[in-house]
Amino acid sequence: MTRLAELQNDFAFRQAVLAVRGASSTLSGREVTEAEAEFLVGIALATFANAGGLNEPSIGHLARFSDRLGPNATVDSLTKH
Repeated sequence: MTRLAELQNDFAFRQAVLAVRGASSTLSGREVTEAEAEFLVGIALATFANAGGLNEPSIGHLARFSDRLGPNATVDSLTKH
């Protein structure tokens, strides 16, 4: 399995694709395909990682943000803050 295929099969990546697909479809007014959403998530994650996002302080910011979300967070609850 390639590194890309491994990432694309990751549960968190799949959830991010669903969220980006829903948000992009809403914003664009057309249904975004799964492949388009995977592309967007891949670009965002690669950019985050290449900009040092997997190192401190970014990883700490992400962890603290994640802790605040809670298990019942939804796109609606995130956009109301």
